[in-house]
Amino acid sequence: MFFFFYGELGELEYNAIVKSAFEKMMFEKLQSEGYCDINPLIGRPRTSKSEIENNLKRLDSPLAKVFAGKYATNTKELETIMLPVLKELEEKTSKNKCSFDEYNYFAIIYFIFQMYKSVDKKLDCVKELYRTWNEHEHEYEYDIRMSNGIVFDAAKVEVNFISSINQYVDFLGQIRKNDGKLFFRGHSKVSYDLKPSLFRKEEWLSNEKKMYLELMAKCPFEFERLKSHIEKLAEMQHYGLPTRLLDITQNPLIALFFACESQHSYHGEIIIFSQNLDSIKYFQSDTVAMLASLPLFTKSEQMQFYHSSFIKASNVNDFNDNVERLVHEVRMERPGFKSEIRAEDIRDAVVCIPAKKNRRIDNQEGAFVVCGLLDEIYGNKKYNTLSNLRLKLDNKKIAICIIDKKAELLNELESLGINKAKIYPEIDDVADYIKTHVNKTV
Repeated sequence: MFFFFYGELGELEYNAIVKSAFEKMMFEKLQSEGYCDINPLIGRPRTSKSEIENNLKRLDSPLAKVFAGKYATNTKELETIMLPVLKELEEKTSKNKCSFDEYNYFAIIYFIFQMYKSVDKKLDCVKELYRTWNEHEHEYEYDIRMSNGIVFDAAKVEVNFISSINQYVDFLGQIRKNDGKLFFRGHSKVSYDLKPSLFRKEEWLSNEKKMYLELMAKCPFEFERLKSHIEKLAEMQHYGLPTRLLDITQNPLIALFFACESQHSYHGEIIIFSQNLDSIKYFQSDTVAMLASLPLFTKSEQMQFYHSSFIKASNVNDFNDNVERLVHEVRMERPGFKSEIRAEDIRDAVVCIPAKKNRRIDNQEGAFVVCGLLDEIYGNKKYNTLSNLRLKLDNKKIAICIIDKKAELLNELESLGINKAKIYPEIDDVADYIKTHVNKTV
């Protein structure tokens, strides 16, 4: 990766870990989804050194030592402080054969930017980084803009900032379409990647089958009433096991609550999905049954399915021979399942409306995106497959909805009956809500 930092990073500019940090934190989401939030990286809001140090200590990261002292004020100090620690971090990662936790990348960039005292200087550096990256890295030229710390490709996305319910309702009125249905998802931070929990850590993805079967074995009574793999996955998702399901809602106010619920110092986000009515799946769908059966196979077997799916259409029989075990697994649940699977379906993601078998799904008007063997996870593509499901405006740009003034919005949502007790109907959550709102409840 090429980038230019005014020559002020010295040897750090050529360090592989530093380059990976900038790639991950500043460029990857811009490439895959068309936008990213650089505010946390430049200290908006400012994060204390002690907080970062303690977080790094919990990760047993050598970078904790960097935040135990003073910030660098020039290139020489930056090199002296960081180069030995980066070498130690590289050796530790190589020795343990483990991947970096993303927080290490955040800490590296945050420490570098603290060399500049003024926000204007930091923003100038950010602009120069994106300019040189854009010039040297790609055949496609990004139309990079920045607004309130949100960097975006104006050729692909349209950014909207929301700070009140009225503004949100007006925005929804402008984007409503007559020929489809909208679904929503709230993120408390814009930097949060749009992907299911299973794909957030390689160790989870590599052990999907093991986690699935272990939970079934250790908690059999919770699953004995559930007949299908998708029902079991939904139950696992409910109890916090990483799965290939992504929670979404049919209610835009529920999504707004999730976007505002935590991380009050950061911008939140509403992701809006648009689906034609005939594209929406239900629990009885053959496609859903096929995708929900993938956890019954190892990562190695899934990779075989993925690579087989690129067989040319003329050799479709070869593909179905390669996924015969998957077909067999689906037929154990659905005897009428056809013997053929469309190759592209196994790499797809579909919106599924579930049966309302628990109160949380009912109260949250929940639905799922069921993810298959996505190209960006099982292959090497950088584009986010889930972006294909996102709402596109008449100008073909993806609608981006950034949330500001979270505390005020939560108060407005409270007046509309959207609160923790509504979202989380389990008795412990309702009790916690009553306890913290004792002077406001009847």
